[in-house]
Amino acid sequence: MAVTAQNSDTRPYRFDERLRMIPVDPETLAGRVALADPDDFPGLRRLGIALMLLGRYEEALDRLDQALELADTERRRVTVWINLADVYRYQGEPAMAEILYRRALHASRALDPDLVSFAAHHLGKSLAEQHRPQEARQLLNEAMRLRVADGEPELIESTRAALDHLDELALPLPPVIEELLGPVPAWSDEHEGRDGNLVRSGGYWIKRGPRAVAEHARLSWLRDNAIAVPTVAAFAEDVLVLADAGGSLAGHADPIDTGTQMGRALRALHDLPVTDCPFDAGLAVTLARAHRNVVEGFADATDFDDDHRGLSPAEVLGQLQQRRPPTEDMVVTHGDFTPGNVLTGGLLIDVAALGRGDRYRDLALAERDLAGDFGIEAVAAFYTAYGLTEPDSTKLDYYRLLDELF
Repeated sequence: MAVTAQNSDTRPYRFDERLRMIPVDPETLAGRVALADPDDFPGLRRLGIALMLLGRYEEALDRLDQALELADTERRRVTVWINLADVYRYQGEPAMAEILYRRALHASRALDPDLVSFAAHHLGKSLAEQHRPQEARQLLNEAMRLRVADGEPELIESTRAALDHLDELALPLPPVIEELLGPVPAWSDEHEGRDGNLVRSGGYWIKRGPRAVAEHARLSWLRDNAIAVPTVAAFAEDVLVLADAGGSLAGHADPIDTGTQMGRALRALHDLPVTDCPFDAGLAVTLARAHRNVVEGFADATDFDDDHRGLSPAEVLGQLQQRRPPTEDMVVTHGDFTPGNVLTGGLLIDVAALGRGDRYRDLALAERDLAGDFGIEAVAAFYTAYGLTEPDSTKLDYYRLLDELF
């Protein structure tokens, strides 16, 4: 759906060997982008696509989110979902791309059949890249049937090219990773990772994409600051391989010991010099990401805590903006500090969201999960080990509400 002109000779892009769009004339396109300041749906969508072609993915998401907020028909919403999915796919987040592609495919089948071939075609290519050829072929064949029936030669040729090169679309691992793990590691659904790009193979945890790059940088910084983290077995391009470091506290049997280990680990993290931390996880950054999750439909209201049930994601965002604390008690925060992300012995995992933020971002999640899974004894042990006697209940409530959008 990222077609900006009907005549292929006037398009600002061509397809590379992996059948991904790349700009024909990057300098000219960048110049046009620099001058563009649209405020309507078509202009914002075109600008978002141009930014994607230039590899400026965060800016592309911002503009496409604006277009999505202005979309006044189901067809426009479906179109932007496909565009957003393309951005996530190109920047290396296939799980988020798949959610958007499937949402677009479901909606187009129900409400706008003309878009089914586009959604099926894009999702098929994405699944082919993720080494899922059978699912990919089924979707691409569906797209081909629809395009042959419509009789549009250019679209037919696009899908035929994807089918003819299906096996070549699978994204390879960097050579150093492939040497360690083999060309296609075994994927697993045993771990509910935040980014959806986590696999387990041969005793290793493997992540790929921008969150893997972010996590590698943070693991290195934490290790330099004497915080216990898993060993990096290999890192290349956007692929991070971690040595398996054992089980998490989520499966620990002793509530008091669990709370104590959690409190000690968090105190050590929060005692690091915050001014030395190069990563920003403050409210300005976090609320912007929360807004994106709401606009793009990634906030799941069915998973809200009991006292937030009945609220929509948009209503939660509105409350967060209205109730925003006037100050932040800045420390080095983990960003998702739960028993599942602390290994026995205090090792920290899943640190891609680590950065300078309010200590209550971590305290709120720790208290919530310890209370729900281990009881009040674990919470008391946690605060004793952490060294806090009177936590601020207002801030605990605020940051627990904030987590609903992640």
